[in-house]
Amino acid sequence: MISVVLPSQTRGVPSEDIARAKEIAERAIDLVNSRAGYIEANGVDPGFAYPDANWAFDAPNAFVRLFKRVAICDTEAIGQLRAFTQVFAGFNLYEMVKGPSAVPEHLDGYSDAIIEGKLERNLPYFARWYALTEHLPYRCIFAPPRRFGEIGHEIRGVIVNHDTVAYQERINLLLEGGIIEWLDRLAAEKGEVKILEIGGGYGALATWFRSAFPSCSYTIIDLPECLLFSGLYLSLSRPDVRTGWGVDARVPFGLRFIPNYQADAVEESFDLVINTLSMSEMSIPQVRHYVSLMKTNWIKKQGLFFEQNQDNRHLGLICAQDIFAEEFHSRKSVSLTGKTLLHHGMANLWSLGPIDLPGCRSAIHEQ
Repeated sequence: MISVVLPSQTRGVPSEDIARAKEIAERAIDLVNSRAGYIEANGVDPGFAYPDANWAFDAPNAFVRLFKRVAICDTEAIGQLRAFTQVFAGFNLYEMVKGPSAVPEHLDGYSDAIIEGKLERNLPYFARWYALTEHLPYRCIFAPPRRFGEIGHEIRGVIVNHDTVAYQERINLLLEGGIIEWLDRLAAEKGEVKILEIGGGYGALATWFRSAFPSCSYTIIDLPECLLFSGLYLSLSRPDVRTGWGVDARVPFGLRFIPNYQADAVEESFDLVINTLSMSEMSIPQVRHYVSLMKTNWIKKQGLFFEQNQDNRHLGLICAQDIFAEEFHSRKSVSLTGKTLLHHGMANLWSLGPIDLPGCRSAIHEQ
């Protein structure tokens, strides 16, 4: 049975969550305020550490303004956090439209009745989601938390909208590429899998990983302004999972949030590094720097790099996959048979050595 989910059903915030949210905001604000001092004291390249290209402070996006709005941590910002995440998803959830939109200062104009009138636009995404999940085990289905003002159509306990579909596509790609089976094998052998996501958005993919892989240690490296969103989304929806902030945090089987300017100090290895859609929005030096860190430490020990990025040269930006092709030994393209991805672009696995995954149904192309 399909039902409609509206903000009044998902925006409730316990008082203890507001107190916790303010603690998270304080951590994120401190990381923003200490950025310049850390860069200078540790000799970090400012061209890498500060936002650039599509994420530059003077670029046509609103993430700094959104950061300031959400950092207030009132009941509206926390209760309806998802209304403020369009800068990451490329989708205005409460208008049910793609593309950039005005940053809302408040949500008074979005009553249940107004939003319900816009939900007809959600039906194509519901149909797409159904096709993606029809034959999947429940473990491989992304179910967004029933909070933060999430809206859409609900079936089998899953609130479905554009963003649910976008993240479900990525999970399907991981399944099609044999990555989930490979991680299961590593978890059984080692008792832990270590994952690093470069640019975690508002935290949706990390939410699924922590549910699907209880033995997962998950690290997000992102602009400190962006860590506010993923920190709130993950910490409040998964209070049972330990969290740590900064490169010195040690939280096995937990969640760790590291500002991008501390990336050089992350000298450990990971089983899987992930980036979706944001590397082609960075500058060429920034992408090359991340690749260098992957090759030096992060995936040096038989790790894999999974990415889905668009060719953004027509926007005056870059095609990050051209850089990856120069830098990595092996590439495996991963696709969903007969389907064009919601955000277009291509998905690939990259490695410094041969890629040999169980159940892989995509060709392996070695550079």
